[in-house]
Amino acid sequence: MEQLLGSDFKLMIIAGARLLENNKEIINAMNTFPVPDGDTGTNMSLTMRSALAEVNKVNTESIDSVAAALATGSLLGARGNSGVILSQIFRGFAKGLEGKEKATPQEFAAAMQSGVQAAYKAVMKPVEGTMLTIARESAKAALASANRGAGFTQMLQETVEHAEKVLAKTPDMLPVLKEAGVVDAGGRGLIDIYTGFLLHLQGEEIPAESIEVPETRLERPHDVFHTEEIEFGYCTELIVRGENLVPEKIRQEISSLGDSVLSVGDSNTVKVHIHTNNPGLILEKCIAYGSLHDIKIDNMREQHTHLLIEDSKPEPQEVDGIAVVAVASGDGLAEIFSSLGVDKIIHGGQSMNPSTEDILQAVKDVPHKEVIILPNNKNIILSAKQVRDLIDKDVRVVESRSIPQGIAAMLAYIQDEALEQNVENMDAARQKVKSAAVTYAVCDSKVNGLEIKENDIIGLIEDDIVACGDNVAQIVKDLLTKIVDEDAEVITLYAGEAVPMDEAEKLQNEIESLYDEHDVELYEGGQPHYYYILSVE
Repeated sequence: MEQLLGSDFKLMIIAGARLLENNKEIINAMNTFPVPDGDTGTNMSLTMRSALAEVNKVNTESIDSVAAALATGSLLGARGNSGVILSQIFRGFAKGLEGKEKATPQEFAAAMQSGVQAAYKAVMKPVEGTMLTIARESAKAALASANRGAGFTQMLQETVEHAEKVLAKTPDMLPVLKEAGVVDAGGRGLIDIYTGFLLHLQGEEIPAESIEVPETRLERPHDVFHTEEIEFGYCTELIVRGENLVPEKIRQEISSLGDSVLSVGDSNTVKVHIHTNNPGLILEKCIAYGSLHDIKIDNMREQHTHLLIEDSKPEPQEVDGIAVVAVASGDGLAEIFSSLGVDKIIHGGQSMNPSTEDILQAVKDVPHKEVIILPNNKNIILSAKQVRDLIDKDVRVVESRSIPQGIAAMLAYIQDEALEQNVENMDAARQKVKSAAVTYAVCDSKVNGLEIKENDIIGLIEDDIVACGDNVAQIVKDLLTKIVDEDAEVITLYAGEAVPMDEAEKLQNEIESLYDEHDVELYEGGQPHYYYILSVE
């Protein structure tokens, strides 16, 4: 193949998305950098799912239209650092194909190079041995192959072969990978996408084990879309909490009962989403796996009728002043942020990173012309930053990397202060807080000389694993010995949903006896995944 049409590229994207989806748990298991949180495959797959939905709306043969849809869909659906970086690769790639009906191998390879440049530019401190390295080396191999006169199939075959060799060397580039005995997870995911491209060109069919590819169709305006055309009438969402949960298994259990099926999470918490005509049956099936929380059932036909009415109403007027949007998971943490003046809470966090579109919608929901976003998680910062270019509001991101940093930032927030001054004060305040957390390992690994087994209790200081054991309270005490210094005055504990408050209060009393010159505060955070979040100020 010497010329690639948009229809060909669309099928390549479908193949790449399917292969990534089918391998996402393998990618999750090797997710080590920066911490073994086991969500890189899920984040990349959800990002590709969003990209694919947008691509399937394109009904032209023009490759630049398909590439633009790929960029838009991945941008809005970007989740986590890996998803954001992937969206930036596609954004640069689309820019390289602007105005082209077809693409030659040289033009395709040059677009890959444009994607690399966009991705490196988006990351403040690029780290080699990650998916950035794989993206760069893939583009380099593709360009060299195309310049030798290779067609698309040969070019992609040589690209994947070279990328696999580079992936095998990533442990030598990034010590944490070598220590854990794995290659880079994001790089593995990117190669899966490119391998899917290649397999399609070679005529191999990749089974859609988990991903449902929507039919290609044109967007239809609201006024010609009738409620009777909605096949499944109830949007059903809930969270399942339990032990040894398998999101794939839950998805398989309910997939025949509707469409738009999503089941993501980990062994303790799974977020379920489905459009169905029998939400009661969904709840019945899910309750067999654990307890049900945050149940939300919307009548989509009724919603659509309201939407038709709302479309005729004028847009709400923007108001002067500042709104704060913050990401938090757990009713207690959400209540704390609201009490400090946060206008909009986005429910999410570790393993459930909100997408750029989720954050964008939250910014749209507040009427203020100026908005400050608190990501409260290192893995959400890039997604939040992308919102700035998607809306006509003055949006700033205070780069809070943890819940304690976000709370410290809000304590420095003064509503009547100017935006610039607030951002400066909030950023300075969040940097004065020492943060730590206690959670559990999602896979076996070796980090900082610690031999970590799956389900071990681990202690982190600013995303760095420094303690490991089998006793939550002891890990908390171990962390405090490392972060409490002579300047410390206040120690704060935020108890997670898995911690009974009587146990938390007992631990608070023990810490007060150990640090009798400090104020020790305890709050019921209700956060999943973390037994405790700690801060020292």
